[in-house]
Amino acid sequence: MKTSPQRMRRRRFVTLLALGGGALVSSPLSRAASALTGPEPRTREGRRAPTAAVKKEIGTQEKALAEQLKTIRGYELSPGSPMAFAFRPLKSKRGTRR
Repeated sequence: MKTSPQRMRRRRFVTLLALGGGALVSSPLSRAASALTGPEPRTREGRRAPTAAVKKEIGTQEKALAEQLKTIRGYELSPGSPMAFAFRPLKSKRGTRR
């Protein structure tokens, strides 16, 4: 029985996997380490200082957010009120395991 050209034998796959791992280990470590670390983070020195309008808008948004959080946290639920949600797992659509 002839196998399709897309199938690979398990031994061949494991051999290729081992060779790939060996190539990674034998390559210079500086290249491998630089690939894992990524680019250097940008420093704040390259950024412009925020303008007065931007600072004012940030302050306005922080104040609005603080008020919203205060309202949400201050909301009282009556004792015995129903839960907002309950987790109910769905039954599997597949047949049972045998």
